[in-house]
Amino acid sequence: MQPTPGALARARPPVRVFLAFAALALAGLAVQRAANGGLTPSGVVGFYLAGGEPLPAAALWEEVHTGAFLYGFVLFMVGALLAAGPAPRWARGPLFAAAVLATLADLFAPFAVVALRGAGALRVATTAVALGTVATLIGTAWASHGRPRRGRG
Repeated sequence: MQPTPGALARARPPVRVFLAFAALALAGLAVQRAANGGLTPSGVVGFYLAGGEPLPAAALWEEVHTGAFLYGFVLFMVGALLAAGPAPRWARGPLFAAAVLATLADLFAPFAVVALRGAGALRVATTAVALGTVATLIGTAWASHGRPRRGRG
């Protein structure tokens, strides 16, 4: 099935807005992590084990819920854009899988920090890898759908 002439040109502005929103949401998550000391292992341990006492399970699950919403929404939408885009399957499949695995690891890393009474470096690593892979997906989707084409369309 061929797209309606001009359909891609009409779809580009909303796709750009979504991708900009997704990038801002990802940046907001990074800022929130930085504000909570999440960029250093000692900062992570200090946040999740404040005063030697672990955060309650309800607080950990609330963090999972918030991250799952952000990561899930962005992965779902960007994954759909990539599936419909010109990026080669051999590249988009592994990149998407890496982003899903990295975000799952990032979502549940706080439980490891609490269970191990440390492991702050694990949380720093999962944050960096998850944010990096999702940002790469957003960039790939932008390259496929967001930028204006030269000439017609």
